[in-house]
Amino acid sequence: MRIGFVFLVVLAALLFYRFMDIAATASPRHVIEKQALPMDVPFERIQARAEVNSIREAMQMQTLSQNDHLDAAAQAHADYLVLNHESSHNEIEGHKNFTGTRPLDRAFYAGYNASYVSENLSGKNKNAQSSIDGLFSAIYHRFGFLSPSIDEIGVGVTQDEENSQNSAFVYVMGNSELNRLCSVKSFNGFGKYVYKVCREKDHRIAEKKFRKAQTYNKQNNPKIILYPHDGQNEVPPAFYSEIPDPLPDHEVSGFPISIEFNDYFFKNVRISSFKLFKDDEEVLNVLLMDKTNDPHMRFTDKQFALFPLERLEYNTSYSVVVDYRAEGKSAKIMWEFTTKKPTETLHIVTKKEEEITIASGESHMIYFRPLDAHDIVKNVQFPSTADVEFIDNNTFKLTLNDESVKSFDIVSDSRTLHIKVGS
Repeated sequence: MRIGFVFLVVLAALLFYRFMDIAATASPRHVIEKQALPMDVPFERIQARAEVNSIREAMQMQTLSQNDHLDAAAQAHADYLVLNHESSHNEIEGHKNFTGTRPLDRAFYAGYNASYVSENLSGKNKNAQSSIDGLFSAIYHRFGFLSPSIDEIGVGVTQDEENSQNSAFVYVMGNSELNRLCSVKSFNGFGKYVYKVCREKDHRIAEKKFRKAQTYNKQNNPKIILYPHDGQNEVPPAFYSEIPDPLPDHEVSGFPISIEFNDYFFKNVRISSFKLFKDDEEVLNVLLMDKTNDPHMRFTDKQFALFPLERLEYNTSYSVVVDYRAEGKSAKIMWEFTTKKPTETLHIVTKKEEEITIASGESHMIYFRPLDAHDIVKNVQFPSTADVEFIDNNTFKLTLNDESVKSFDIVSDSRTLHIKVGS
């Protein structure tokens, strides 16, 4: 939309910032898990950035360059979260390592000059891969990482030395051209300009350059952004929760499939049909979410997501077909992806109480298929001779190293599993 007056341009910029600050903390898992191993924090910081870029590159999107000021803002907030045992985008003045209330304030404090910043974060992760998997399963976070507007990122990672489960991954993203325009001499020529979009409140940017900076990255990214992307493997099968939560009536559901139409290329888009198939059979228990029914009003009119309301299966191929209408023409997109393949023998527990047999000294994956939308594994009890590592809220890896044990039980709030030990 073309803005004709300076005060309206300023208002648009401020509203745009409010929209960009959409991603919130992925909610913690409600399971009892063995103490996580200490992370190699510098390595995991590199891995986190590399994984985001690997995903964007696989989707033929621009990769995100490293920015020292965004790194500093992200690291300061990660330190704050761990030091204060908090999990929020906002900081409280007076608490340890406070550098600014909002992501925008912290970016300014770190030396970043443009107000165009967005932030994703997660807590209680054992490594970068678990952080990225969780954030990409969370639809609001995902759209933040896959925005066609951003082109640079800062990453912060912190882990409590005394409590390894107290960890934080923080990602702060921005637009390098807007940051550059806020770093050079203020516009003082004739014509329309914008202000209050830089760290220096009175800094002016010629409106034409401001609009160009907003759209430059978009025109160099794909017209349509799909996730999971075509041919993607090792897709997590489940979504649990997010803050804010797009599925407040579900504690567990399937991994959402999303499509975003780049608004540089599309003005009006309408989805006619959005279908998910497993072995040529349509998955019917789904919810299509768009701007009209997003409970937290975070979606734009170019963003759509299909939520399978039941978990997807492990090591299974799925196909997606989307029919849409844009600029007066109908079109169709089809693509495929495959869910995670277990590396150990997989046992699928389908009842409230069940019995399985495992081999001593070997690792097994135990998957409690949810009995309903609220059935996650909570308050797990197991013998000290069993080594349990949770993969997600319904799946864990089990290894029994004591050959003298012939049977034992694993008990949670809602499920009981009797385990016999074979040779």
